[in-house]
Amino acid sequence: MKLFYWAVAIAIVVTILAVLFVPGVDDFVEQTFQRYLGRAAR
Repeated sequence: MKLFYWAVAIAIVVTILAVLFVPGVDDFVEQTFQRYLGRAAR
């Protein structure tokens, strides 16, 4: 279970760094979150 938390933390850090330094990634991340949140709201 500890490995799962490490993997989630690494994924979040990589996502933040990608959004900060790679142009266009922020739109992709936003669309992905909207898709998952939309499914969860139904």
